[in-house]
Amino acid sequence: MLVLVVAALLPSEVAIWVDREGHTWLSDRESPAPGAERVTPEDLAIRWENRRLGAPLPRGTSSSNDDDRYLSAVLAARGDIQRGDLQSGLRTLRRLQRDFPTRAEAALLLARVERHRGRLEPAREALDGVLSTASRVPERWREAALRERAEIDQELVLARARDGQVWETHSLESQHFLLTYDHQFAGREYGEQVVEVLEQARNQMERQLGRTLSRPLEVKLYTRAHYLEAYQHRFGFATVGFYDGAIHVVSAKRPRNELYALVVHEYVHALFKEATGSHQPFFMNEGIADRAEEAARGRPQLSREEWRRLLDALRSDEWLPLGSLVQGFSGLKGARALLAYLESRAAIELLEARRPGSVAAFLAACASGQTWQDALRTATGWDTAGLERALQDEVRSRFADDPLASSRDR
Repeated sequence: MLVLVVAALLPSEVAIWVDREGHTWLSDRESPAPGAERVTPEDLAIRWENRRLGAPLPRGTSSSNDDDRYLSAVLAARGDIQRGDLQSGLRTLRRLQRDFPTRAEAALLLARVERHRGRLEPAREALDGVLSTASRVPERWREAALRERAEIDQELVLARARDGQVWETHSLESQHFLLTYDHQFAGREYGEQVVEVLEQARNQMERQLGRTLSRPLEVKLYTRAHYLEAYQHRFGFATVGFYDGAIHVVSAKRPRNELYALVVHEYVHALFKEATGSHQPFFMNEGIADRAEEAARGRPQLSREEWRRLLDALRSDEWLPLGSLVQGFSGLKGARALLAYLESRAAIELLEARRPGSVAAFLAACASGQTWQDALRTATGWDTAGLERALQDEVRSRFADDPLASSRDR
């Protein structure tokens, strides 16, 4: 199952820069100021010592400081959403859209968040607001907003044309997959492109985990509107895919890297289920799948900010024991659900760092008939409690210069 975490929400042409004086810039130029250094949002958070709004602004700030303040507020809203504090993030974005009507960043981020929540009308309204001032919005931002709005309009047409209508589907069978996709993706060329993506995911997981499925796997693709209509009631949080014996994922009309990442995640769940005979332990299942997905997105390792979130969870007594994540993540919502996924992924990253190949060995041991508990000890030398202690020690060791990090008080 995939938790929807908003990540790259600003157009790829625009970058964040910090100049020699420490001012923050949002620019699509190679260097907006002499000596400016390009940074990631995570780097920026570290420079600000995790104060997402930055240092207090002096009175009588100039327009450049207003730009800094606006950008830092957008990044703070994005950070809130990534941590699961959706309402705070949305409130900030709506305020920024109201106070800065000619700036497109907050409106575009707001539209994408609302769209991923299945709230298509509010998403379109956010874009309409900024497009109404299009003459004062930079061309690249205006084009991004127009593209987003066109896609939303297509989804609204689908969502409204349901009465008395049966969803038309097409299918395509290959050696390893049985693909089904709804009528908006009609055309054999589309199906063949998706099968290529599926085969790419299959080959990559065989290299990483040393396993393939023993029988063809059913894969069902949906437009977002159809997916929400059919499955939004199943989960307590937003999803874009799940595995229940078949892979179900949302796909755009043109297969993109996003589809590859989603398929990798769900294909790992299929491998896990065939090897272990169940979905448990859930923290291993989700951790392996989430790590594979993030690697497919070009993020093979947790960022320093993500390790910091784990440290904060240890300090604040919000840490979720791995033993409580064996049977599933049911009942966890918002920030706690995100923390469960983060702990799970960190545990798998630790296993591969300390015991290279241990994840593949674990799956092989389960497939040979061992219980998952015995397989974990055989492959890693740890039981669940031992793995958790090692993970907590790893979290603290990454912030050894922090006097509070070494504390074991919980």
